[in-house]
Amino acid sequence: MNKLIIYDTIYGHNFELSKFIHDQLLPEASLISFKKFSPTMLSNHDFLILCPCTYGEGELTANEQVVYDYLSNRSLSYLTYYLAGIGDRNFGQERFANAVNIFDKLLRQRQAVPIAPSLKADYEDIAKAHQQITRILKEASRKKRS
Repeated sequence: MNKLIIYDTIYGHNFELSKFIHDQLLPEASLISFKKFSPTMLSNHDFLILCPCTYGEGELTANEQVVYDYLSNRSLSYLTYYLAGIGDRNFGQERFANAVNIFDKLLRQRQAVPIAPSLKADYEDIAKAHQQITRILKEASRKKRS
């Protein structure tokens, strides 16, 4: 399975999260920012981890929007994925890490298959997020081997 981790960040939290996933759990994965995404990268991977950040009133950043638009026009039935994002609960429940919701809805519509429910964590709970992601990715790895 060829793995790709894509992140976007404003304050560094989602970069740190994606770096943790890469360095501690999936060192064989490719790690890139949304800004450096190119469509050819996706065609070489069948497992995608997205760590998007939420901008403003619960929107995607400009770099995320480019990737979103690209994915909107593709069948992704060959792709499995996992979404995790760090946000700030002080922005309210509807806006909290909403980029995760936006990408999850799109990927499901395009027939990609999630390995587990998406994770949205507050920036003050990053250690807890690391624990949850570790558990989820290890469980998914065990299931693949079975």
